[in-house]
Amino acid sequence: MDFDALSLLRDGLPDSRAPRRRVVVVGAGMAGLTTALLLKDAGHDVVVLEGQNRLGGRILTHRDFSGDMYGEFGAMRFPRQHPLVQHLIVDKFGLETAPFPMYDEDTFVFLQGKGVRRSEFDASSFRFDLAPDEKDKTPHELLRHIVHPLVEVVEGDEPERAWHRLLGEFDRYTLLGFLKERGASDGALAMLGPLFNLEGRYHFSLLEWFAHYYEDVFGDLVYLPAGADALPRAFEPYLMDDIRFGAVVQGVDQSESDVRVHYRVGRETRTTTADECVVTVPFAGLRHMEISGLDPDKWYAIRNTYYGRAHKLFMQFSDRWWETRYGITHGTTVTDLAIRNVVYPPAGQDRRYGKGVMIASYCWEQDSMPYTPLAGEECVMQALEDLSKIHPEARETFEFGVYHDWALDWFACGIGPLFRAYEMSESFYEDVIRPVGRVWFANDACDRRHRRWAEGSIKAAIKNAFAIHTGLRDELPVKD
Repeated sequence: MDFDALSLLRDGLPDSRAPRRRVVVVGAGMAGLTTALLLKDAGHDVVVLEGQNRLGGRILTHRDFSGDMYGEFGAMRFPRQHPLVQHLIVDKFGLETAPFPMYDEDTFVFLQGKGVRRSEFDASSFRFDLAPDEKDKTPHELLRHIVHPLVEVVEGDEPERAWHRLLGEFDRYTLLGFLKERGASDGALAMLGPLFNLEGRYHFSLLEWFAHYYEDVFGDLVYLPAGADALPRAFEPYLMDDIRFGAVVQGVDQSESDVRVHYRVGRETRTTTADECVVTVPFAGLRHMEISGLDPDKWYAIRNTYYGRAHKLFMQFSDRWWETRYGITHGTTVTDLAIRNVVYPPAGQDRRYGKGVMIASYCWEQDSMPYTPLAGEECVMQALEDLSKIHPEARETFEFGVYHDWALDWFACGIGPLFRAYEMSESFYEDVIRPVGRVWFANDACDRRHRRWAEGSIKAAIKNAFAIHTGLRDELPVKD
């Protein structure tokens, strides 16, 4: 089957002899919005049910700062190498973009109670018990040396064949398991973990991490000066009258002739009937939803799609001292403190004033867990204590902080899906993406290469909209 996601997104779904369908789309994140727009433009009758009072899902722009400052609790940067999201941003909606560089040598490495600029980092100045053959390499050289077998595969074959070789040979590994098998010492793990933000990913898929690492997905990023929520809001003129907000879906019944979606608005339960239902909300949330007709293998995939936890904690300061006193305009400071990562975002600043916002704590997985039990104000105070160890100016210029834990977000169920060992190459992935009867599944878990990115959500949406529109329900594209 001929399937070109970018062409379909750009030119629309092809002419089809399949009958016009009425389609209920559950969720108004990027997958739901893209699905609805493609199907509506192709002549289908679409209704979108969204449980919250906003569009965007895990695109969440927080605007309760002074002036025009904002903070991105969710997606805050978009890789230029992701063609689908870039098409929507630049070509479809004409949104303004600006560079979001990730690396600044003026940021800090703060480990073992000592902080140095990135440009001055030397492993020998810290207490890392490195093996003799590890000491003569920089951290970047050491990591590259360890993953060299995967690099050889990628660079020794044409891309599609190389990708499937990687799946066949390396999908059995967690990141930690592979590093250990390659002889990385405990000292190397203790050093590489915080420097490259690996510790939260050690027990997950080697290949998922490697794909991002090798493709340098963080190397060329842009942000939307108007706020990341400008992207989902750009769908409003096309879809607003087709979206029902505050509609919390509780169940889906299907028969040979139709599908019935039951949802709650306030205290009232309603039902809408359609030909097809596309579920775009996170799989973890489906554990609380009754969906008829799903087979045991599909439920196994739903139950076992893992959603990672993460939080961001923003602080507003009376002065952008990281710029004026340290010369830092972007990038990330890495630490072994509870705050773990400090991000100095170019996005969200209001250059009319001296005040500024920063991400004082950005944590994944087990690094995020120590914050979850704390009350919001205690989270902020604990983070301020850590931040002040690196930047004493923080204490005297602090104004307030705000915190969002994605693991506590009912509609998100975490920061996004993470593969574990064996899940990228075996039947598990096919069970994740396949439809069952009249119920379809499109979210960022339903794309192998771009999970947790808007690109993955958009691609999954295109696959499902194409299959529904053409009537090729048994040929949902699997390759990616």
